[in-house]
Amino acid sequence: MGRTLFIFLLTITHVSLLFNSVIATSSKKGFSIKLIHIDSKESPLYPGDQLTRDERLQRLVELSKAQARYIRSKIMLCNATRSMNPDVARFPVIYGHRMFYVAKVGLGTFLGSQQPFINYYLIVDSGSDDTWVQCEGATEAFNQDMPFYPWSLSSTYYYVPCNTHPRCMGQNCNSDGQCTYVTNYLTRSSSSGIFAAEKFTLGSDIGGFESIELRMGCGFCQENSDHVIGSNHLRGKPYLIAGILGLGPGPWSFINQLGAAGQGKFSYCFDIYNQNIEGSDTYLRFGADATIGGAGQEVHTTPMVAPKSDFSFYYLSLEDISVGNKRVGFPKGIFKRRSEGKGGTVIDSGTLISMMYGHHFDVVADLVRAHFNELVVEYIGSLQNFDACFRIPGRFDITNYPSITLHFQQDDYLISDYIANFIIIRENVCLGIFRMENDLPTFILGVNQQANKRILYNIMDESLSFATEHCELGS
Repeated sequence: MGRTLFIFLLTITHVSLLFNSVIATSSKKGFSIKLIHIDSKESPLYPGDQLTRDERLQRLVELSKAQARYIRSKIMLCNATRSMNPDVARFPVIYGHRMFYVAKVGLGTFLGSQQPFINYYLIVDSGSDDTWVQCEGATEAFNQDMPFYPWSLSSTYYYVPCNTHPRCMGQNCNSDGQCTYVTNYLTRSSSSGIFAAEKFTLGSDIGGFESIELRMGCGFCQENSDHVIGSNHLRGKPYLIAGILGLGPGPWSFINQLGAAGQGKFSYCFDIYNQNIEGSDTYLRFGADATIGGAGQEVHTTPMVAPKSDFSFYYLSLEDISVGNKRVGFPKGIFKRRSEGKGGTVIDSGTLISMMYGHHFDVVADLVRAHFNELVVEYIGSLQNFDACFRIPGRFDITNYPSITLHFQQDDYLISDYIANFIIIRENVCLGIFRMENDLPTFILGVNQQANKRILYNIMDESLSFATEHCELGS
């Protein structure tokens, strides 16, 4: 959900985009947050052990497609608001959470308590800027099984006074001189309340805790949210989600609030999905912790090309695609983001499986089909929502799978791991990219094809760097 790294969510979608340890920091002013995967038993969104592999795959397919619909709707809304009242713009949306990761953050300062802060789970949303929690005194709220945030008892909580912050001018003030906020999502849910400052406590990899003051929303009215992030009770499970952590690229997002400490950059390294379609936890690293190029890594860099007026997504400049050693030869500029919002390549941590617009997908799929045809591998068409599938013989060397290379501006992004490019469905394999019917955007680079790479976003110089790395818990 969110206004979308995250893909990242990080949609950092995904990236969907939960933090288990809150921001870990050190004397070098680096921060690292543990991201808890939706399928981790540690996650408050864990669906249970009863799901079969096919059911897990289908759920991830549905989440990926939901995220793609969300991204398209967000782009449509951004375009519409340039020419019409957003209150009359209505677009089809998907209900239910879309994010794959959750974070556990420590909030506030409670003197006299054994632990001076309270931990809360927040959904990581790479598609929105705002971070907020449900606060004590809320008049409307989604289901939450732990107490709402007791802001009045925290010695470090204070509301942001009117006219002291760019978000606190004019109508964003109440009669008590407090800055207010309203966050609306395309799921038709919203959060509103007081715009406040509070201490976020972050656990360190080297032990101990550090705190940093950030602005957040203290939510007193959450409307239409039960269908999005408050539905665990319908499955007889406790619901521990308390709000959203916004990792979008906009001016008020978590990354930009870190300021000099965050150095305008963050990185992550996603583990490859295993044969049971289960993901693992990982770490999101900021500032001095966000490094790349160690242990002899070959680092590649490409510009991020999002226009200044669009803070919703992380766009990259894709120029062409190769399957194995065969280059498609797409016409120059075919993946370029156009002024009306169409086209473009988005990298998103909230989309598990990559998406590609119709004709572009067909050309890439034809090259994959030609590759397998030379190996006398049977093409079987569509299977379980995937459009290009093949029946693999019992003994098939994994080196026979073709690599896929994304030729970005200035550098190439090689995806050589067959599990990142293909989804295995029993004795069959399918190209791990979905075909989209529209070009809003043209291509979404999802989590699966980001696996086993260290990826670093540099907001300051508007670049994305990447290097091959064996990702595992703790990366």
